[in-house]
Amino acid sequence: MTKRSQDNRLDFLSPLSSVPGFGARRVAACKESGIETIGDLLYRFPLRYIDRSVITPLGSIHNQLDVRCSVVGTITRTRVEKGRKSRLRICVEDDSGSIEALWFHGISYMRTVLHAGKRVMMTGKVGLFGKYQMVHPDVEFLGKNQARTEAPFLPVYPISMAMRDATVNQKTIQKAIRWAVQSLKHFPQILPAPLENEKQLPPLKECLTKIHLPDNPDNLDRYRERIKYEELYQLALSLRWSRRKFALPGRPLDPGPLLSRLESSLPFALTDEQKKAVAVLYKDAAGDLRMHRILQGDVGSGKTIVALCACLPALNMGHQVVWMVPTDVLATQTHRTIAAFLKPLEIEVSLLKRTVGSSEKRQVVAGLKNGTVRFVVGTHALLQTSINIARLGMIVIDEQHRFGVRQRLALQEKDPASDFLLMSATPIPQTMAKTLYGDLDIVSLTEQPVKKKPVRTHLVPEEKRKDMEQFVLEQITEGKGQAFYIAPRIESEYCKEDGVGDVSTLFSRLTGGVFESVPVGMLHGRLPAEEKEKVMQQFVGGDIRMLVSTTVVEVGVDVPAADIIIIENAEQFGLSQLHQLRGRVGRAGQQAYCFLMASFEQGSIAARRLKYFCAEHDGFSIAEKDLKLRGPGEVIGMRQSGWDDLVMADIVRDAHIFREIQEKLDTLLVR
Repeated sequence: MTKRSQDNRLDFLSPLSSVPGFGARRVAACKESGIETIGDLLYRFPLRYIDRSVITPLGSIHNQLDVRCSVVGTITRTRVEKGRKSRLRICVEDDSGSIEALWFHGISYMRTVLHAGKRVMMTGKVGLFGKYQMVHPDVEFLGKNQARTEAPFLPVYPISMAMRDATVNQKTIQKAIRWAVQSLKHFPQILPAPLENEKQLPPLKECLTKIHLPDNPDNLDRYRERIKYEELYQLALSLRWSRRKFALPGRPLDPGPLLSRLESSLPFALTDEQKKAVAVLYKDAAGDLRMHRILQGDVGSGKTIVALCACLPALNMGHQVVWMVPTDVLATQTHRTIAAFLKPLEIEVSLLKRTVGSSEKRQVVAGLKNGTVRFVVGTHALLQTSINIARLGMIVIDEQHRFGVRQRLALQEKDPASDFLLMSATPIPQTMAKTLYGDLDIVSLTEQPVKKKPVRTHLVPEEKRKDMEQFVLEQITEGKGQAFYIAPRIESEYCKEDGVGDVSTLFSRLTGGVFESVPVGMLHGRLPAEEKEKVMQQFVGGDIRMLVSTTVVEVGVDVPAADIIIIENAEQFGLSQLHQLRGRVGRAGQQAYCFLMASFEQGSIAARRLKYFCAEHDGFSIAEKDLKLRGPGEVIGMRQSGWDDLVMADIVRDAHIFREIQEKLDTLLVR
């Protein structure tokens, strides 16, 4: 096969080994960074550009001291200087002056290409060490009469350590991408023609050429827009197929008399918003397709009782309910709560977690298999393939962002016709919900059933720590309150350099200091399950007055008497996580306090975001702010759903584009 015919067959799926200069070692290194094909290479977009559009005459180089600039001249002298640290030194001159360039690395290669008489463009930072110098400048060779480079803006690409070790440097990537753009004859048609024409988007080849080899980086918006549309169109399409994957045949279910019986036994009345949410879920349950919903709401919005109401149709029709939570602590608490709600309906609730004894576990597993266990609350233990459920009718997954897509599917596979309800206490603003949960139907709870006093939230500087601790001590001993004390990490070995207190060190300091007379407990994820259970029960019962813990208590933990939470190194937490932690106190309606221990510079981003948090108590507003600051992958754990595949688009910043594509998708697919 001739070289021309090979080039004609190149496309985005051609392996990276098709690119000249990419042998096995370089290909393997690039694969580690997700670059396996020519398409992957072309979507490795520049981080920034080096401006080489302005040439500084060497006679004026003194005006550019400590500034990055570009010069053009002829090499007049090269010399390798031996010593403790060898270096290559060259001199470049033009009609107005001269400058030196030095290399401390890659000397053997550079000396073979840098020869006296060659005309070069050099770009780098200018220093003065006896003479004006550039250290390790970017070099491009020019023709004898060539005044400047044909590429005035030099792209700078992200390069991993593995790529560097395999000699894949900036020049290697720049050269490879330039070759690929010029050699490819076939570019994929990703966007439907109607959308491309309507938005008047430039052809893909033109976009990639301009982004990698721009005439002016300030004029790239229209080219970037096409790439964003492509990425978001593919994501919208993926979510649409995901929705269809979950849209399976179900069985019509009806709550019968169970709802009225439950409501009459409750010590409170459902709010109008909760009743509307239940009505939506019952409409799903009565349909021929299985329910596939997410129930989202702020801390204390009453998601648990709404989700429990959603389980009644399955229970009424003789089916079983599985309710999965991420931790043993939350499983115990959820089991206690639901068991109390369902006791008047004479429905027993089983518990399946790591600390359940083998005999009890065997009974629960057998009961699920023969149908005698009607309702079970459990952790990841429910995902075991050995667990069979005779008549599964409803699946509830609490704190859904703690579970991956595969884990969702693992439960679904136990009975594909069962209804499916996901719960999230990290609320997403209504304007963002359709964007971020494009593959799910959404029910939102925005009101608080019980009007509680806002938790008084304060930033505490280090010099006020003793005053804060004295206040907490008085609240605990005189006011009979309880306190959470949150540390960001477990291991001290990771905390030495940055001064972060780990759980054990913090526990020792508190029990040996001002709180030595207070019963203090310690909780973190690496404790044995039995010990975690014991500590949590002691805290709930009031035997422990202060609990030093990691964020294992972040979700769902309900200790009514807790009225104080102190969070060390608060600047390390996202706003939504801080809001979840703050939601652990004041749950009985009493005045509660949140103290944020943080170190930051005044006027910094950390200072602004924490001050914002102190003044804001609406979970939806906090979530929106958190989304803008950290993105959805961090906030709601959507890493497995395609968000991290976005290279140029941003699902938050470009939400308007994504929603526009979602709205047009049906029309685009029909055409």
